[in-house]
Amino acid sequence: MSMLKKTKEFFGLAPYEASHDDAYYAEEPRYEGSTAYAPEYREQEYSYTPPAPAAPASRAFQPTIVPVELHSFEDAQEIGAAFRDGDAVVFEMSLLSREESRRIVDFAAGLCFALRGKMKKLDGVTFAVIPELSTVSTSELERAARIR
Repeated sequence: MSMLKKTKEFFGLAPYEASHDDAYYAEEPRYEGSTAYAPEYREQEYSYTPPAPAAPASRAFQPTIVPVELHSFEDAQEIGAAFRDGDAVVFEMSLLSREESRRIVDFAAGLCFALRGKMKKLDGVTFAVIPELSTVSTSELERAARIR
């Protein structure tokens, strides 16, 4: 094969003619003797049936409303402990600096995301976190926070 013809084939200017004069292409594939291609492995079928999901609890519950007084960011664990136990938590951040207030709000938002709860802003510095399947009115939360 000439150099000009090989160059044309390389750039797609001429049809490619595959010539397999090599002894490698004349041999048959040796897959049949391998244990990976044995018939008993190919014919087996594996099936997995996942367990039926548990029925979701559709009834709502009335949680206890826990007011938490915050003096520093270290008091945030009181919010997390009560919320993790299934209680609604009301907390006021008037005694905290602006930076600590932001950290508390971020902590409470992450807590609500992780445990599928809700977060409500009751006042400029008062927030509430409510568990997933609970029914708590805003007026009850405001009463617990002594806003009303």
